[in-house]
Amino acid sequence: METKTYGYDILIVDDDDFNLKVAADILEKEFTVRTAQSGERALQLMGVESPRLVLLDLHMPGMDGRDTMKKIQENEQWKKIPIIFLTADTKPKTEQECLVLGASDFITKPFVPMVMLSRIRRILELSDLQNDLESRLEEKTKLVEKVSLNSIMVIANAIDAKDAYTSGHSVRVAKCASAIARKMRWNEEEVQNLHYIALLHDIGKIGVPDAILNKPARLNNDEFDIIKKHPVIGNDILKDIHVIKNVAEGALYHHERYDGKGYPFGISGEDIPLCARIIGIADAYDAMTSNRIYRRKLSTAKVMEEFERGRGSQFDPQLTDLFLDMLEDHFDVSKESSIFWSNNLPSESSALLNKVLAEYRVDLQDQETEDMLTGLYNRKYADTLIGQLLDEGHFGTLLMLDIDNFKLINDTMGHIAGDKTLQTFAEILRANTGEEDVLCRLGGDEFMVFLTDETDREQVARKTKKILDVFTESLERLHCGKIVSVSAGIAFYPGDGKTLEALYGNADKALYFVKRNGKKTYCFYSDDKYREDSRKTGMDLAHIRRMIEGRMDADKGIYRVGYDDFQKMYSYIFRGVKRNKQQVQMLLFTLGIDNRHGQKMQTEDAMQSLELSVASSLRMVDIGTRYSSIQYMVILLDTDLENGRKVADRVIKQFYQIYGGKNVTVSYDIQTMQPQPEEEYVT
Repeated sequence: METKTYGYDILIVDDDDFNLKVAADILEKEFTVRTAQSGERALQLMGVESPRLVLLDLHMPGMDGRDTMKKIQENEQWKKIPIIFLTADTKPKTEQECLVLGASDFITKPFVPMVMLSRIRRILELSDLQNDLESRLEEKTKLVEKVSLNSIMVIANAIDAKDAYTSGHSVRVAKCASAIARKMRWNEEEVQNLHYIALLHDIGKIGVPDAILNKPARLNNDEFDIIKKHPVIGNDILKDIHVIKNVAEGALYHHERYDGKGYPFGISGEDIPLCARIIGIADAYDAMTSNRIYRRKLSTAKVMEEFERGRGSQFDPQLTDLFLDMLEDHFDVSKESSIFWSNNLPSESSALLNKVLAEYRVDLQDQETEDMLTGLYNRKYADTLIGQLLDEGHFGTLLMLDIDNFKLINDTMGHIAGDKTLQTFAEILRANTGEEDVLCRLGGDEFMVFLTDETDREQVARKTKKILDVFTESLERLHCGKIVSVSAGIAFYPGDGKTLEALYGNADKALYFVKRNGKKTYCFYSDDKYREDSRKTGMDLAHIRRMIEGRMDADKGIYRVGYDDFQKMYSYIFRGVKRNKQQVQMLLFTLGIDNRHGQKMQTEDAMQSLELSVASSLRMVDIGTRYSSIQYMVILLDTDLENGRKVADRVIKQFYQIYGGKNVTVSYDIQTMQPQPEEEYVT
């Protein structure tokens, strides 16, 4: 273990010759001593050799003890050296001032040898102990982070190796980025750090399905939207790694563009971290110079043409010019050196990593197809399945179902009861449909069922009525059957719609007819009563407006949305900030929870109390979402930083009043959304 060494033990600083001599005589039998008669001279001596401790006269001409101490504390090498003030002033106020300034202790004049030695021995002992503990902690932290980095690299290498066309991509990008940094005359420590960042820049692709990563053609828009999530996933994986400076930035920002048209945030110019701008060039270069199944790698001349075209739009113009010079000088990434981590992990660790990776992929696939709460298919996957059935020549019936007055359950019985209600309804749908049918939660309290190859009107009516009746009975057992029910709209394929979009629209119109005419029943789109009503109501636009308004969030407080919708709203608001110079604040509330006794439910209870506190404390124009199981994020519109802090304090006060539980704290971070000024080579 490396231990910090000092040139001598004690530096005594006093403008009085007599005091210096007395103090030195007392201490020299036990310690190595240097003396200085001014603050300026003390700093000169410390610049040559550092002491273990400084005895500093409080009152001196010129640079007094206060100023000298400030200079010492501002110096990175000296700031941990303990300081004891020397003073003839024995007033309690002076003693308090010494400690407030940051002194470890004070010794009064005239000096009492036994007291002086005792205090100095104690302070040095405490200082040595603290330094030793800090050194041990630093070594342990580096060891833990090194193991973590090795583990992450195993996963990163596994991702790179899954496709022959991208095998070795991260290593090549790291070598190219390092070469650019050396061309910029970075020192070798900075180059090595960038090399590590670049090696891990694509770690977030662990969250992208294999079918998309290995698709033997260009990606469609939906697939590209999934790919665009990998920078955020990479940031989440790397954000707690500190042994590599700014490692998460490389993952998060390497697909941002200089003109602001990149992702995930659309930031531009020098707001993009320099390491990410460099990696962006290296990443694009490797894409251009690697074979793809849909094209051969580009020639050097074509590569240079592409970089010229992207100069100032996709790429930083100055970095582009520098890299073009490198290409003119026949840059060859295969001739660049590489830095490798030790991958000699124990076999148990490798097996564990493979298990984690496999489980992550299974969880990922489930998340892409299923609603997390109910286990039913999500809208996107249900659309795919129903579309395939129709393409294969199947027919069927589409049911659009909506739980009436569902918000009352959340408001009167809590969100846990609301979640249980949704799960109960999902189970009822499963119990009353066949294995070939497609069941989907559209979101919130809306569901959809496609009865495959079933178009018998009476049979469909019986199934629908049974679903509604069984759910009503279940609600009565929960004592909310009188306020909550289910409405359904029904459309047949192909009679009521020859495309999936038309079928959805007509089933939804039938559902809206039920909602507007008493709820708690069902209606076929082909019913005479619906057609007569639709002729009366007239215009489609009016129907659409009422439909949207009927499903709008009726909360009087903050507008609560899912995280994906929150991101879209953030992007929309960000445009307004840029155009109108509005003051908008971002708040992130975080729960601190003691779960040592396994009280897992406590987290959800506390989180629901936090959500309620936010909802009741903020305005209808503000927007909020769950960011994680213990975090809630808020956008405060037209609010300055000071008022944002007041709002946060009000929310926290309200939380403690509502929750009342023990072992739970709430903290917050706040930032102002800063106004920013306004065709990427895909890798």
